[in-house]
Amino acid sequence: MTFNKTAIAAMARTLAAPQADAARAGQAPPAATQGVVALFESAVTGVQSAMPHLAQADIIAPPHQWFDAALARQIAIHLMANKFGVPKRKIALQLERSRASVNQALKTVEERMAQPEFSQTYEVMARKAASTAEKKGGRE
Repeated sequence: MTFNKTAIAAMARTLAAPQADAARAGQAPPAATQGVVALFESAVTGVQSAMPHLAQADIIAPPHQWFDAALARQIAIHLMANKFGVPKRKIALQLERSRASVNQALKTVEERMAQPEFSQTYEVMARKAASTAEKKGGRE
């Protein structure tokens, strides 16, 4: 896998999601045992499984005017918050984004979830992200 080094370096500053954050979010491992970076990588892998025309680096740091890449990143953020239980403030810190932009990403994906085709594809991405996170958790 190749990830944008700037984005990964920014996320690497606070690798582990504390047990308290996972418990507060009502999530069990992998969020409690893996770092946020590993979860973000898993989310990106899950999204790329449904959007193979995008490179992982383009999902992590979408080029300007690539709306599909921007949506892919928003989906990865949504997976981190809603499937892995990573607190929004931690996502904002790790991705070097404002909390408002994280909230906007979550809102955008929630609005799209009203479309059955999108919702079904999202669930496929979520399963892939979860299985990737489980595999990473097994190696650590």
